[in-house]
Amino acid sequence: MLQLLRCFAGRFALTLTLVVLEAAAWTLFPLALGRAIDAALGDTRRGFYELAGLGIVAMAIAIARRVVDSRAYARIYARLGEDLMLRESGGSTSALTARLGMLREIVEFFENSLPNLINSTVGLGGTLLILSALNPAIALGCLGVGTVTATIYALTGRLTTRYNRGLNDEHERQVDAVSSGDPGRVGRHLRELMRWNIRLSDLEAANFGVVWLFMVGLLVFSVSAAAEATTEYGSVFAVVMYVFQFGDSVILLPFFYQQWLRLREISGRITAAGVAA
Repeated sequence: MLQLLRCFAGRFALTLTLVVLEAAAWTLFPLALGRAIDAALGDTRRGFYELAGLGIVAMAIAIARRVVDSRAYARIYARLGEDLMLRESGGSTSALTARLGMLREIVEFFENSLPNLINSTVGLGGTLLILSALNPAIALGCLGVGTVTATIYALTGRLTTRYNRGLNDEHERQVDAVSSGDPGRVGRHLRELMRWNIRLSDLEAANFGVVWLFMVGLLVFSVSAAAEATTEYGSVFAVVMYVFQFGDSVILLPFFYQQWLRLREISGRITAAGVAA
């Protein structure tokens, strides 16, 4: 996938710049909401103007990013698909069909998942920085939960890769199984696909359950610590909102990590065919 980034560096640079700007704008929303609440309680409208201005800027960036993305990634997919067809024109129809679908997964990751990944990463970093200023104890709690989450998913990374490899192997047999016209063979193929999917789902459920227990503890602690630290309702609201934002990032980032492990395995297959992916 790094090779894909290098081949289309200019287009990626523009889209990723817009993604980062959009993520930074969304990260500031809890702080702006808290300031608006405190401003309202203090009988001033300045906080409302700040919140409205931030909303307009975020909306403009988000619209521009989506307009640019749809066009850029459509061209990238068409170009890579043509390259794959040229290099594997004499190969297995089943494998080629599966790899075109896998190639689409990679492009969709950059178009749809990567912006969310960057949004979560920027949100995670921005949340920790802002919480460090608002309430250092809560920021340390967030850092601890983040460390536990990273450790859990790192320990299960090899298992995730093995399950994805089995799933992709089965995908490459799909057209041959269907073309055989044998209901028994098709049934066995579909059951194997579902077995690999179930293994991946069960692993994700177990990881999510453990992480969520730590998140619940962090949420309870953050509400108590924020209420003790200040009597300003807007500040308490902002702190709690940032912890929720942190929780969203902590839950989403492992999902993107697992998706990246799957796409890395796919990329290896497509690169072996001589296509930059």
